[in-house]
Amino acid sequence: MADPEGLFEPVLVSDEIARVTSAANWVQKMVEVECSLSQAQARLGLIPASAAEAISLLASSHNLDPTEMGRAARSSATPVIPLVRMLTAKLPKEAMPWIHYGATSQDILDTATMLVAKESLQVILNKLFELCSDLAALAERHRDTIMVGRTLMQHALPYTFGLKSAVWLSGILDSTLGLERIYTERLAVQIGGAGGTLAAFENAGTDVVMLVADDLGLNPARIPWHSQRQRMVELGSALVMVNGTLAKMANDIALASQAEIGELAESLGAGGGSSAMPQKVNPVGSIVVNAGFRRAQGLLVTLYGCLIAENERGAGEWQAEWQSIQELLQLCGGAVSRSLTMVDNLFVNESKMLDNLELSRGNVMSERVLQAMTRLLGRTEAYDIIREATIQSALNGTPLSDELQKVEAFRESFNSDQVQELFDPFSYLGSYREFIDRTLDHWQEIQNTWKVPSGDRNMD
Repeated sequence: MADPEGLFEPVLVSDEIARVTSAANWVQKMVEVECSLSQAQARLGLIPASAAEAISLLASSHNLDPTEMGRAARSSATPVIPLVRMLTAKLPKEAMPWIHYGATSQDILDTATMLVAKESLQVILNKLFELCSDLAALAERHRDTIMVGRTLMQHALPYTFGLKSAVWLSGILDSTLGLERIYTERLAVQIGGAGGTLAAFENAGTDVVMLVADDLGLNPARIPWHSQRQRMVELGSALVMVNGTLAKMANDIALASQAEIGELAESLGAGGGSSAMPQKVNPVGSIVVNAGFRRAQGLLVTLYGCLIAENERGAGEWQAEWQSIQELLQLCGGAVSRSLTMVDNLFVNESKMLDNLELSRGNVMSERVLQAMTRLLGRTEAYDIIREATIQSALNGTPLSDELQKVEAFRESFNSDQVQELFDPFSYLGSYREFIDRTLDHWQEIQNTWKVPSGDRNMD
């Protein structure tokens, strides 16, 4: 199976996910579906056992060229028609009538897509497991590493990098729940025959579906879903959700790596170079994850548009899904791999975090001071006093506490020890320890069952 090809694909797509989602693997999975179908039919007496045996040998000997098949598909708008012709030509004469017996193109390609998705999600979920392990360790290591929290791009309150890491971890865990559900519940065999009734299978249609599902390790569908495309939309949505959550983390890292901030760096002295400026170490991991998410959003729109497949088989919607699903799997797989590398090599500049917190000259403690003064003066008067003091602090480049000392009401209300306590950022971190602990406990609870779930398949 090929590595990512072309000029642009290798930038966004990891080698591992490229191999799983390659055209060669898609063809292989279509052949495996044809083989599984013939075996199920033979067990139920629908086709000769000798024919099923001959067809099954094709799984390891077909040697089909995906590009040749794709070109041959131009006349039919489906690669399954040339697939069946090419496979039939490789069979002994007595087995030729029995390949693809009672099936239709969408049965083969949809089921193959489910198999490709299953392999892809195994890769993605396992790497997400590693990523969450790394983030949990980061949250624990830096639970008390103080920094400034920012809202609307401005300094807000004291924060810790451990809490920031826990927030990243929590978001990734939440977004992964949807992907786990797809893996365990929604990857289903699609076999409906020519019109969705399995009429060609006589009275054995549902038995064929169950046997194929069991053989391929997919869920048996409650009813043929060839004209109901929710599974594809759910798969795409779950992938984009993970991709977007990773992009949020990547954006935070990119912002913190700006020279003026300097709190984080993806790596030191390696990668991310500029063709013109030798001094630059660009946050390339963050850039690539962000770019992949921007691309993925548009592909999801395409999948939602395919929900309106006409009657019993859509006229174009199905074809629009193929590359969209392929690229969404690739983009998500690439984003997870990049994010894992990014977190593994993340440099945390604790001293710079403290320096940046102190840039506000105590203004990040204004909420705490407001609460204390509100109890004495009422909210309106207290707010007006502190607001004016923050403005003067900015204009004069002075600490907020110095400006407040000029206000009689403040001087008379707080002694020096109380002022020091009011402006101590380490004592105004709220429930951060509890939030970190809750997130780490949640991760501890689920990690033993997350590594590619393998529970019983469900009738859905």
